[in-house]
Amino acid sequence: MTSVVRHIFTLLLCSLATVSFGLSIDFYGHALHFTTDQIANTKAPYTINKQSVHHALAQTKKASLTTIANEITEAKETYKLDGLGVVLLTDKLVKSVTQSKNTQNILKYNLLKELAYDVQLTYTKTTITCFGRLSQTPASSVYILYKNKRYTNLNFTDLRTQGTRYVYDDTDVEDNFKAFDYTGKAPAISAKQTYKYLTWAFQGKLYHLKAIRNISFNEYLNDLPQFSLGSDYVKMDHSSEFQSSVLLPLENYMAEMSSNTQKCNFLLKFVQSAFKYKTDGDQYGREKYNFPEETVTTTFSDCEDRTLLLAYLYKKLLGFDSVMLHFEKEKHVCLGVKIPNRSNSYSFKYKDEAYMVTEPTGIGFDVGETGIPLKNITEVIELF
Repeated sequence: MTSVVRHIFTLLLCSLATVSFGLSIDFYGHALHFTTDQIANTKAPYTINKQSVHHALAQTKKASLTTIANEITEAKETYKLDGLGVVLLTDKLVKSVTQSKNTQNILKYNLLKELAYDVQLTYTKTTITCFGRLSQTPASSVYILYKNKRYTNLNFTDLRTQGTRYVYDDTDVEDNFKAFDYTGKAPAISAKQTYKYLTWAFQGKLYHLKAIRNISFNEYLNDLPQFSLGSDYVKMDHSSEFQSSVLLPLENYMAEMSSNTQKCNFLLKFVQSAFKYKTDGDQYGREKYNFPEETVTTTFSDCEDRTLLLAYLYKKLLGFDSVMLHFEKEKHVCLGVKIPNRSNSYSFKYKDEAYMVTEPTGIGFDVGETGIPLKNITEVIELF
C-alpha cells in the first residue's frame, strides 16, 4: 500500500469513527433531528420481571444520554415547550426509534430522568409503562400513588390498565426531580396551516372572519391529557395566528361599540351563531373538552366548548371574569360573566359578586337570558 493510499484509508477510518447516527422526527409538521446511536440498541426484555427490567435499564444506563438530552432541551427552548410539551416530544422520538411499546417506555423513562423529571417505571407480566408526576391533575388518566405522590401514565391516550402493576424502585433520590409543568404558554409551532371562514349577524349587520387554522397547534392541543373541566382550558395563551386572525378582528369590530353590554352581546352572538353544534358523543364517541382555539378552528362544538370559548373572549378582549354554571339534570353548562357597573341589574350572585348569565349554545338568547331556570344550577366552576 502506497503512502498516499494509506493516508486516505486512515482519513476514512477517522471519519467513520466520528459519524453519529440519528433520525428526524415529525413534530407537528416541524422536522427535528436527534442523535440516536446511543439508544438505538435498547431492547425491552421478553420475559418481564424485576430482574429483567433491572437488566434492561442497566444496559441503557451504560450509554451516555447527554447528547440526545441536550437536543431535547434545545428543541424545548426553540419551540417554547413546557413539561407536557417535552412529554409529547419525547413520545414522538421514542416511537421513531422502535415500534416496541415496552422499549419505548424504557427509553422514555431514561430520557426524561436524564432531563431531571420525576418519573417512575412500572411493569406487569406483559407491559412496561412510564409514569410521571404532573403539575395538573388530568380528569381522565391511569395513575398510581407512590410514596405519597401521584404519577400519571405518560401515554395520555392509554386509559386502561390490566393486571397487577409493580413499581421499579430506583435508587435515585426523587426529591431532586421536577414535575411536568403545564404553563399555559402556547408552543411556537405553526408548520401546518389552513383557513376557516366564519359568519354571524349582530343587530342587523353581517360580520365575517377569515380565521387562520394552525393545524400544528390544534394537533398539539388534542394530544394533551384531558383536564378537569374548568380554568385549565382558558389559561392557554393560544397561537399568534389565532390572536391576529380572530382576537384582533373581534376587537376591531367592537371598537365602535359604546357599552359593555353591547360588546358582551356581540361576542355572545359570535359564539352562538358562527359554529355548528354536535355533541361529543356524536363527534368523538366520548366526552372531550376543547380549548378555545380548537373550538374556533374545528367544525363542531358543544355547550362546554362554547362556554369555555366565550369565557376566554370575555377575559382576553374585555377583561371580564366569569364562572361556568353546571346544570346536572339538564346535562348542560353556560356562563356567568361579571360585567362592571351592573350591581343594580344582575342574574345571580356568587361569593358576593354580581354576574349576568349568558347562554352560548342556544340561538337568540341575549345577555341575562337562559332557557333553564338558574335555581337548577348544581355547581359553579371558577374560570378566572
